[in-house]
Amino acid sequence: MYLYPVLYIKYIILKAMATKNIKFNIFRLILQWIILGLLGYMVIRLWTDKAYFADFETYCPFGGLQSLGSYLVNNTLACSMTTIQIAMGIVLMAGVLLFSKLFCGYLCPIGTLTEWIGKLGDMMRIRVTIKGGLDRIIRMLKYALLLLTFYFTLESSELFCKKYDPFYAVFTWFSYDVNLWYAIIALFVTITGALVVRQFWCKYLCPLAALSNIFTFILLFIGVFGIYIILRISGLHIGWIWPLIVICSLAWVIEAFRLKGLFMPLLRITRNDTLCTHCKICDKVCPQGIKISQCDIKIRHIDCNLCTDCIAVCPNKGSLTINKLRMRWLPSLLTVILVISGLLMGAYWELPTVDQRWGTDEEMRNAKVFEMSGLKSIKCYGSSMGFISQMHEVNGVLGAATYAGSHSVKVFYNPAIISENQVKAAIFSPLKYIFAKLHPLPFQIQVLELYINRFFDRFDSYYLTKLFEQQESIYGFETQYGEPVIVRIYFVQQSLTPEKIRQIIESKSVTYTFRGEQYTEPLNFTVPKINPVILTIDSLSFRQRLFEPYKDIFMSSEQAEASHIKIYQIHMPQAADPNLSMWLPYLGNHLSADSGIVSFETIYDTSAIAIIRYDTVITSQDKIFELLTADSLTIIYTDGTIGKVVNPFEFR
Repeated sequence: MYLYPVLYIKYIILKAMATKNIKFNIFRLILQWIILGLLGYMVIRLWTDKAYFADFETYCPFGGLQSLGSYLVNNTLACSMTTIQIAMGIVLMAGVLLFSKLFCGYLCPIGTLTEWIGKLGDMMRIRVTIKGGLDRIIRMLKYALLLLTFYFTLESSELFCKKYDPFYAVFTWFSYDVNLWYAIIALFVTITGALVVRQFWCKYLCPLAALSNIFTFILLFIGVFGIYIILRISGLHIGWIWPLIVICSLAWVIEAFRLKGLFMPLLRITRNDTLCTHCKICDKVCPQGIKISQCDIKIRHIDCNLCTDCIAVCPNKGSLTINKLRMRWLPSLLTVILVISGLLMGAYWELPTVDQRWGTDEEMRNAKVFEMSGLKSIKCYGSSMGFISQMHEVNGVLGAATYAGSHSVKVFYNPAIISENQVKAAIFSPLKYIFAKLHPLPFQIQVLELYINRFFDRFDSYYLTKLFEQQESIYGFETQYGEPVIVRIYFVQQSLTPEKIRQIIESKSVTYTFRGEQYTEPLNFTVPKINPVILTIDSLSFRQRLFEPYKDIFMSSEQAEASHIKIYQIHMPQAADPNLSMWLPYLGNHLSADSGIVSFETIYDTSAIAIIRYDTVITSQDKIFELLTADSLTIIYTDGTIGKVVNPFEFR
């Protein structure tokens, strides 16, 4: 039998099916299957609907609590976290304090799957329950992982758990956020551990389980952070990492020596010793391996998550209850109530992803606030920091806050220096774009000026580009701030009319291909006005109008003597190609490695030209040409690391 585990599993299943009066914890199973069903739906839709974005961390309470920690320490939310995740983290914490670790028992997909894998291990008779000193010692691992996860998350404002989380790795198919080796090791340990060791992930590795236990020891949490705050107020500059180390260490000690909560949660499994026959069926079905029949009247074991499997199978009604109440459906109901509460909280309350103020206290008291929504580019911590940097350069702006969840921003400004309209103009990113598909250009090109409503974000410019890209007679366009936004379109009038162009812009959606995948995005542009005057320009003027010059001045310009500086000029037609111009900063970074190069810029005269100013004492035109024609560009990143990319430019 043991040599043929597959046949043995089949035998066990058939035996179970033949057994009468099989009892299931139906309330818990329903919630577990709902969660797995929703995840399955997301996966199926991800593969069938290319326009669908499956955010598998949308309701992640652990990510929310990490993000809340990042907000308290850095005043920024971690990664793409929004208030929904934070709200789910808060209700999880409230649930642990008041009721039990309901998320672990009813909702966690890793917990559900590892529990089911463990039952397979039982059928194969290979699963063991770690007991005694070894069990108590290795419980430390989850606190160590919790400490590392919070440390790297709060240091970078990026969720470190994404790098190893087996759930995130599998359901995102090892996305770019995932460290491949971390995730493979975590996945192997989780699956193998679940098969051979009872609840290996939940007991010994899960950082959320460690955090939940810390909430169970709430007085410890309050005491340590209370002392930390008092010391900070007293003038001692103690880093946030130290109270976290103390809490994780003490929580492990309490868990290892007691295996019981201190005072929380309020709800417990209770056993009536008079009615209990000590049949030990409850001991056999407990997912955590708790010896319920040997416990005190109240089950205070730290691993109990109020799953009520023991109540479901107990043959003596009233022997096992919840706080002496015969309501085994209560934890399931409380779980649903907590989830709904978190969703409602996240819908009506929003924390800023980034909130920075650089004005003085007096300036901030007199500041005005401009609010704007619908900015689709505000979607995570990185894009938020880019927006903050953009606003920091605007004279009169005193601060800004971004909200990734609602794609909105708040800008604080001094009305004596800058007006609201000027703030809007500073937010707007104008664009000049030449379609590289049509060469040579016709000699005469028409220019149509029109106005577009609901057009402001960089994504709007991208979608407009994709609309025009499909029209052979449109050669380029440019946008300019206005209310509505001003758009000039360069086209051939024989093939297109202004009314046809309006219809193109007011399309209900745009379909385009990106990296081999096809996407469809809904649009809501409207064209309230078209300038009736259509200009005609020649192809050279068209190139000069839409060419985006680039300039990079290096630090060496401060040391160079004017008498030593010469200009090296070289033909660079690819600088006019919008698909290649994005690589110009990389080329500039590559050239900056030569300490003799003072600056690098591109201009358009009768064609695109690169102009390089250099110090003749330090470098030469031959060295510069060698850098320009290198097979790869050497890039020095802001953190000092060095990388290489293929050189996309050609020079002769």
